[in-house]
Amino acid sequence: MPLRTLSIQVGRPAEINSAKGPFRTAILKEEVQGAVELRIRALVGDGCADRKYHGLEDQAVCVYPVQHFAMLSTRLGCDLFPPGGFGENFTVEGGDERTVRVGEVYRVGTAWVEVTKPRKPCSTLNRAWGLSQLAAEIGRSGATGWYLRVLRPGTVQAGDVWKLERPAVEGAPTIAEAWRVKRGGA
Repeated sequence: MPLRTLSIQVGRPAEINSAKGPFRTAILKEEVQGAVELRIRALVGDGCADRKYHGLEDQAVCVYPVQHFAMLSTRLGCDLFPPGGFGENFTVEGGDERTVRVGEVYRVGTAWVEVTKPRKPCSTLNRAWGLSQLAAEIGRSGATGWYLRVLRPGTVQAGDVWKLERPAVEGAPTIAEAWRVKRGGA
């Protein structure tokens, strides 16, 4: 089954409350209906609160496989996480970290994107959801999701099937392999 975008989410920085007090984040994204413009650094309507680690060209879009939400909810004994709840812009089906390779180029809608690296789960997830082990469990399970660089801006929407335009170079790691190396478990 090819990759397919199930939903697209965006969010602007906002103050949310946590057990440690209020903080500013854009990690909780909301689903958008219809077509949305994908620019070099982000989807129209999307933003980030921490420019040191987010909003870079090699992290223009965060992608997350839908099946991970149920797995993580079960492992952590909590309610099901909603699409956009992990800061991802694209919730997808039909592939995951074991099948997607760093360097692959896809056409999604009218945009062209390149897979760049695994997403590193951070403590902002823990704070936003009030779950101290969420980021650690994402890391342990390898359910990281991944980032995209925008090579050619365009329009994207839910239901887009990803068309592989250029395979990764021979020997390029999958996102799962790149994550294991990053974690020191090569």
